[in-house]
Order: sequence, then C-alpha cells, then structure tokens
Amino acid sequence: MKRLALYLSTITLLGLLTACNHKAEVPQLSSRNDTLSWAMGENIGLSLQEMGGALNLDNELVMKALRHTLDKGDQPIDDNTFREAMNYILYIQQTEMMRRDNQNEAKVNEMQEAYFAQLVKEHPGVKKHESGFYYEEVKAGTGRKAIFGDRISFDYRSFLMFSGEPYDQTYGKRKPITHVVGRPMFQGLIDGMQLMNAGSIYRFYFPYQLAFGSQGSGDIPGYTPFIYEVELHEIYKD
Repeated sequence: MKRLALYLSTITLLGLLTACNHKAEVPQLSSRNDTLSWAMGENIGLSLQEMGGALNLDNELVMKALRHTLDKGDQPIDDNTFREAMNYILYIQQTEMMRRDNQNEAKVNEMQEAYFAQLVKEHPGVKKHESGFYYEEVKAGTGRKAIFGDRISFDYRSFLMFSGEPYDQTYGKRKPITHVVGRPMFQGLIDGMQLMNAGSIYRFYFPYQLAFGSQGSGDIPGYTPFIYEVELHEIYKD
C-alpha cells in the first residue's frame, strides 16, 4: 500500500509543523503550471504556519523527507512505524483543534454577554427569551400567533451581530419564503417565530448557540451570532 495514498486526505497534518524562519526570494511565475505549483506549495506552507510547533519537529528534516518522497526514494521507516507516527500526529492535531475551539468559544461567549448587556441597557424594549436569545417587536400584528407546524410566509433581513454588516435578505432579491415553523430552521428562529402574530415585524438577536452553532453552515463560520429582522405575512389554514 502506498503511504501517500493512505494519508492523502490528511495532508493538512503538515499544519502541525513549525514554519521555517528564513525568507526566500519570491520567484517570477510565467505559466499556469508555475501558478499551480506555487499554489500547492503555498497551501502547505500556510498549513505549516496554522498549527504552530505542537510537535516540535525538525523542519529541515521534514523538508528533506518531502523532497525524498517526491523523488521516490527508499524510505528509512517501515509501514507500521509510519502508521503509528501518523496516528500520533492525528491525535495531536485533534487535541490542538479542541484547545483552539475552547478558546474561541470562551472568547465569543464573553463578547456575546457584553453585547447583550449593552443592548438591553440602550434598548429597554428588548426582552430575553427563555431559550437565550433577545428580541423586540418592531411592528405589532393583528393576526393569530404562529405555532410549531404552521405553514407561514415571511420576509427577512439578516446581519452579523457584532459588526452589524448585512448578510442576506429576501426583500428585492426573491419572493417571500413559504415555510413550516420547525426544522430545518435553526432553533432560535423556530422559537422566535412562535412569538409572532401575522402582520408583525420582530427583530431577533441570536447567539451562535441558537443560530448556526460552533460548526457554522456553508460560508457561515462557526461561532457566528446573528441579527434577524422578520416580517410575518400570513399563517395559512392547512
């Protein structure tokens, strides 16, 4: 079994190494092949920088092993030793990722708490839901209140909570959404919709735990809190 084929999906494990300290002269790239070659090397280099020196490995020996392998030279370690080493690297990588996730989680939680404290202080009309998000009624509705399982139509705008930067909206982009109150909506929106009467507009402030979580979704990174402004148009009689 070829070792590179066995661990091809774990090429990012090179990120556990410390980047070399010297700076080389930037070459001139004159062809597409040059660009592709450089991009591959840059990707590996960025991975080297990302994880730091968690294993305290010898960078020069790592580079030598890379060149030796690309030149199809005989390897000084057998397959079993190679697998054991790679399994250990996997373990260290996972441990390091968990440590970073915990640090990121603590930092975002602290920022959310500070944001919500300031929000309530500056906007007395903002209330806290029992599940943990905050909300305010922008416009009252006269229709009945939505419940879980109702088929509804609504428009929305969303914003990144900390920066206030617009993220997405239906207005001017597509027709109002027709959807059932429930999955696959994220939990904060499921609970928030059930506060609304038909015809109302609410603004919701969702911590990341009640939005897209620590994993994120698509191009939304993990630990991203959101503001949603929702206009509930109609609750259908099904």
